[in-house]
Amino acid sequence: MRNLGSAKWLLSALAGALLLAACGSPSNSTPSTPPVSESMSVEEARAASNDLELQGRAPEQQVVFDFSGKVEEGPSKDTVLAGKLTLELKPVGGGHFVFMGALTGTNLNVPAKGVLTRGGRIYIFFEVDKANNLLIIGTGKREAGGVFKGPFVGPAPGDRSSWTATPVSGPTPMPTPTPQKLAYNFSGLVEDGPAQGTKLEGRLNLEVRLKEGYGRLEGKLLLANGSEIPVKGALAGDKKVFVIFDLGKGGRIVGEGDIQTDKRIQGPFILVQQENGRASLSKGSWTATPIP
Repeated sequence: MRNLGSAKWLLSALAGALLLAACGSPSNSTPSTPPVSESMSVEEARAASNDLELQGRAPEQQVVFDFSGKVEEGPSKDTVLAGKLTLELKPVGGGHFVFMGALTGTNLNVPAKGVLTRGGRIYIFFEVDKANNLLIIGTGKREAGGVFKGPFVGPAPGDRSSWTATPVSGPTPMPTPTPQKLAYNFSGLVEDGPAQGTKLEGRLNLEVRLKEGYGRLEGKLLLANGSEIPVKGALAGDKKVFVIFDLGKGGRIVGEGDIQTDKRIQGPFILVQQENGRASLSKGSWTATPIP
């Protein structure tokens, strides 16, 4: 087993960053986010909002609506759903957005997520009971004055309703979150591939800009000999972390990790090497333990 005492070996041994797109994520499966379009299905819209939430896209704009809906048919007939609907928009290209937010009111706080297309179509999913996968699924279209109207179904089978959302404020830029400084003892081990047995250890200092659990992070991995490796990434809720270690000259280590109950982060990583003009792939695992 070889101990990696400096970044020099990494800088010379690792290149081929362009291969990362072809290699996929560290778990060897690239998230397949359906393209956002005017004609996408409800299933595609839900998958898009879920995938982009997981990838930690930071919201950039906020819109607030007066929301009202009433169940007109089904087991929940005459049930009224009303309150302030606050949505935080994440641009995904082409003038399209995904969003996250909540419908709030008296004794009401229902998480929401969905997709807003360039042409004004909206797909919105209210998580009434996430544990039991109970949803209210709404679709609609932007009308004059920025008002959205449309039908929704759920949460009970057979429930059919209509809803209206009238803009109160926005879109306004999201405030810049106050950064949080975190420190970890980092340890990574290459377990398979040409670099098998290589270790990477040091202190990982991160600055996290957080908004309701989702945000961006950047910092440095400090090795024992004083070398520094820049790090960037994304935090997705209290579940996932995505990190990229920039080794210079195109070299990258890309990792993803699961956040444990004790705040440790564990997961796999990909390491790409260039040897004699050919690229080779190594895989490993890493752990980051919080420093009090």
